[in-house]
Amino acid sequence: MINNYVKKLTEKSAEFSLPEELNALRKFYKESGIPTILDESLSELLLAVLIKNPENILELGTATGCSGTAMLLTQKTAKLTTIEKHQPSQEEAIKNFKKFGVYDRVTCILGDSYESATQIQGEFDFIFLDCNKASYSRLLPVLKGLLKKGGVLFTDNVLFRGYVSGEKEPPREYRSLARKIGEYNELLASDNELITCFFDVGDGISISFKK
Repeated sequence: MINNYVKKLTEKSAEFSLPEELNALRKFYKESGIPTILDESLSELLLAVLIKNPENILELGTATGCSGTAMLLTQKTAKLTTIEKHQPSQEEAIKNFKKFGVYDRVTCILGDSYESATQIQGEFDFIFLDCNKASYSRLLPVLKGLLKKGGVLFTDNVLFRGYVSGEKEPPREYRSLARKIGEYNELLASDNELITCFFDVGDGISISFKK
């Protein structure tokens, strides 16, 4: 009986495995020095998407569109609104959205994450925060306003190479950024509207549930 249960879970998991072409593309970007979400963090992100089963996802930091594509392939009925500041990255993302057949479910916004987020109408049941890390604290009140009750806020890079936790001493050029991410983590941890867990996965992730 246990073996049958495990078999069913394995089969269900296999249904949501990413296309090899997308995995190869992510590997290419990583080897080319183009910022790409780490494998461990992506796995947790997709697991959170599966559990939440969102209808509307907001992503801050489109980059090359790999994480957005992965979320939409995992949740085949979801719609994605994604914000990217750099036009070349957005153009690359659009090309990838089209390549993997999810572009018709994507709304791409070109602009600063904070300014763009303040102009968005509607609510989201899942938000993925992975943009300019120095803006995380400033963005939090805005994102809480966009997040439905019972919604999930998933944040990447909350430990930032071990500099935030104190595991490593940050170089001079990263001290301010590490401090700002630490301030964001403190805001999450002390927010009465959110229940937040932090995980030492990839570059550090947090998952927040809006009460």
